[in-house]
Formats: sequence, C-alpha cells, structure tokens
Amino acid sequence: MTWIRMSADKGLNMAQDPVRCSLCPEVVVIHCGSCQVNLCAQCLSTHIDRNKSLRHEIVPYTSQLVKPEAEIEKCQDHPKQQCDLFCQDCSVPICSRCLTGNHKRHGAVDLEEICETTRSTVKEDLEELRKFRKEYEKVVGESKEELAKYIEESDKERDSLKELGKQWHQMIDKVIDKVGKDMDEIIQSDTKCLQDNTDEIQSALQDVKDSIKANEDILQDDRFTRLLSYASKNDAFRIIPSRPAIKTAKIVPVNVKEGDIIPKLIHFQRSIRTKLPGYSLNRTGNVSSISTKSLLPEPELIATVKTNCKQLKGICHNEDDRVWIYGTDEILREVDITGTVQNCITAISKNSQKDIAKNKMGEIVYSHLSDECVNIVREGKISKLLDLSGWIPFGVTFNADDDLMVCMRREDYQESKVGIFSQGKLKKEIQFDETGKPLFSASRNNMYIKENANKDICVSDWNACAVIVLKSSGELRFRYTGNLSRSFKQFYPHGIVTDNYCRILVVDRKNDCLHVIDRNGKFLTYITCSLQDPYVLSMDPDENVWVGEYDTGCVKVIRYLEC
Repeated sequence: MTWIRMSADKGLNMAQDPVRCSLCPEVVVIHCGSCQVNLCAQCLSTHIDRNKSLRHEIVPYTSQLVKPEAEIEKCQDHPKQQCDLFCQDCSVPICSRCLTGNHKRHGAVDLEEICETTRSTVKEDLEELRKFRKEYEKVVGESKEELAKYIEESDKERDSLKELGKQWHQMIDKVIDKVGKDMDEIIQSDTKCLQDNTDEIQSALQDVKDSIKANEDILQDDRFTRLLSYASKNDAFRIIPSRPAIKTAKIVPVNVKEGDIIPKLIHFQRSIRTKLPGYSLNRTGNVSSISTKSLLPEPELIATVKTNCKQLKGICHNEDDRVWIYGTDEILREVDITGTVQNCITAISKNSQKDIAKNKMGEIVYSHLSDECVNIVREGKISKLLDLSGWIPFGVTFNADDDLMVCMRREDYQESKVGIFSQGKLKKEIQFDETGKPLFSASRNNMYIKENANKDICVSDWNACAVIVLKSSGELRFRYTGNLSRSFKQFYPHGIVTDNYCRILVVDRKNDCLHVIDRNGKFLTYITCSLQDPYVLSMDPDENVWVGEYDTGCVKVIRYLEC
C-alpha cells in the first residue's frame, strides 16, 4: 500500500541489535507466522489468549524472519498528523482532520481495520489461489488431452477423405472404360456401315466401267451379231445407291460446376464449436456454477407485476416466473409474472409475518413475530417448524446445505443474533465478534439475511445502518455502511440477495434504490429503475432481481447483468 513505507535504517540496525519480543523487552525466541509477530517464551500464551479465534503458526525464530518495521506515512493535507483513516470515496489514507476538509461527508473507515481486513482477504485469496492452481492444472491437462484427441480424429478424417478420393478415381476410371467400350462398338458399327456402302458403290462403279469397255468394243467390232444382241444397262446405273450420313461419335462433357459436384459426391459437416460453462470453486474446494455476466451500464426494468397485495412485505421466487409474496392481509400468494394468482394460503398471523424463504424441497417457511416461531407450509398446511420462545424471528433464508438461517431479536429487543438450524435443531449461533462486542444492533427494526456463493453470511441490519458480512465461522469480515457521498439520505438497508458472482444486492429504502457491492464490500453501482419504496428482494435462476415495493404492492423484475 502506498501509505506504508519500510524503514531501511531500522532494517539495517536489526542486524546489530538483538530482536525484542513484540509484547515485552525480552529477546525473541519464537515467531507467529499467522500474525507476523516475534515473541519470547513467556509471552506466547498471552498472544494466543488474545487471539483465540485464529490458528497460530508458531515456529522457532530465525534471522530470515526479520522484517523491516512499517513506518506510517503522514497525512498529505495535514503533515503533522498521522494517517489513521481510509477514505472509501477517494481510496486514499487520511487523518481525522480531513473529515472536516477535503473529505467531508466521505465514507471513512479505520485504517488499521481496513488493513487487517485486507490482510485477511489476501490470506484467504492465497488459500483459494492454491486451490485454483490445482483446478487450472487439471483443466489445462484436460484441454491438452482434448487438443490431442481433436488432432488425432482430424487426421483420421483427412485419411478418410484421401481414401474416398481414391474410390472416386476408381469409379471414374470404370466409367471412362465403360464409355470407351460403348464408343468402340459404335465406331466399329459405323465404320462397317460406311465400308459396306463404299464397297457397294465401288462395285457399281466397276460395273459402269465394264459397261463402258463393252460398248467401246462393240463400236469397234464390225460384226452385226454383237449389235443385234446389245442390251442397254444404263437404266440400272441411272440410280446411284444411297449413302449413309454418319456423324462421328463425340464426347459431350456435362457443364457441371465444381460446387454442384461436391454435394452429390460428399457432405462435409463442419466442426461444432460450443462453450463449456465456467464454474467456480468455493472455499471448501467444491465446484459450483459461476456467473460470467458483467454489470449492465444501465439496468433494465423488464416487467412490472401488479399483485394487489397490501403493503408487500415478503417475496420468494419459486419457478417458471412465479413468486410467493405476502403483505398485511395475512395471505401467502403465489403469482405469475402477469400478476395472476396461482395459489394462495391463509396465514392467520395477526400481521406478524416478517420474511419468507423456500427450501430445496420447495416448501415455504415464514417467520412469525407474535408467536415467536418459524412456520412451514407443507402440502398446503401450516405447521410450526421452530419454537424460538424468548426470541423474535425476522429475516430467514436457507443456505447451500439447506440449513435454515434466522435473524432473531430478544423479546425485550436488547440483543440480536443469527441462528443456524438443521432439521429443526440449533446448529450454530452468531452474536458477538472476537472482542465480545455485539455484531448486530439491538432494536425493533427489521433484519434480513442471505448466504453468499462464497459461504459468507450477509445480514442487513436496519438500525445499524449497515450490511454485516461474516465468514461461515461467524467471524466478522466487514461492514458496509453505504456510499454516503452519493446518497441523499442516510443508508437504511432492507431486503438483501446475492448472485453467483458473489455480488451483494441490498435495498436502500430511504433512497429508493438498490446498492450493488462486491464480496469484499466495494461499492459497484446503484439500481434505480423508477423504484418506489423498495422493501424486499429475490433472485431468479436467470439472475434477474425481483423487487417488492411496500406501498405500491408491485413486484418489479430488473435485469442488471449482461445476457
């Protein structure tokens, strides 16, 4: 980070002076690789007790572990002040005085806290990257096998084409031989015909010549007997024999273009290119689908569903463009995208239902305020799933393991927590951070919950004006408190959903919009689309977000990702 400088002088002095324990003046003997601190033997237990939630990598101290100390940079606007805050709007370190100057009304967080959060993120990313490397190596191996297989099969097809060419040549040679034989027979017949005719006429010519010679002899002979016996042959020779008119047999090539011949000889099927869908690796190494879609520059309102629901308070996408909704009229309705009611269930709850969710079996559950329980709808009948006596349920959702996650506030509204239930039994509770401080506000206002694709637990806490994001272990990752430099009013989060790319979408009810942030809490964009009092959210399989509006009772379907 640009605001941290390494002190070269201190790094040099460390080679001369003995390295001291980070907690006391004693000489260091061990090193915690997880926390990057040097310790003496006496302070080891103290260090571990202070950070019980972490897994500590304790190794013997060696000179190779020496790292130069970090020197905090002075504030650029106030050189006498050290940087102790980080401006989220400008992405620069600042001091406390900057909040009244150039960074007034900017979102600022504790510098040390964001550094620790980033460091934690880097460590988590490193672990994931090592898993990614294995998966990428596997994919590269599969790709090489596919390439080799493609080349091998292509060579076979090329050889098949050459063999087919040989067959075509043999076929053509046979055709030429047959045509040649037919042509020889025709020529032979025509030649005989012409020759016979020539012989006939030649014979007649000889007869004419013989007659000429005979007549000449008669004229030269004085004997009258030859004259008296003369018979004229001229009438026989007067008609010349007919002759056959035969044109030479010819080869007439058919005028066929090359492009017309190929389809009659062979059908060439081109290679088929498709894309295998991308997939993601979660922190456990399991494979799941991944959204490769980018955010649209301008989100698009693709449908407005008029439900006639009074004060719409809950929404859960079902299937085939249908959603379950409920309002203050105590009826659970399943409506399609035209607003037509497909199914309805009367839930006598004294206007106490707070949130709605669906498990993998397609069963609907909803939280009940006055009865302090979570009910389930099975085969059209309502029954109690969880009895939370003493605690009031608010937001509900099912995680990837189909465990029910419930936001709860104590009945006197002095404490809040998240409970994770498996088959109706409490599996885990999340209430305090590492220091024992409450993670959630104590109030009567709504809380909503959703599990992210990376297993993070995302909780929107209205009274805390924050989205609290936790690891699956319950450890705090970060708090998102809005993008105050752009919001007109204080950020009050409400309904919350996540997409396959681990983006988090949360309702900003006071500003009639949705905030889209990444998995590390970085603000990405707003979604407005003429929203009026947005209240709750649900996501369909195509990653369109369905927004329930409290006052209008409408559900607006918004496309915010590129197709």
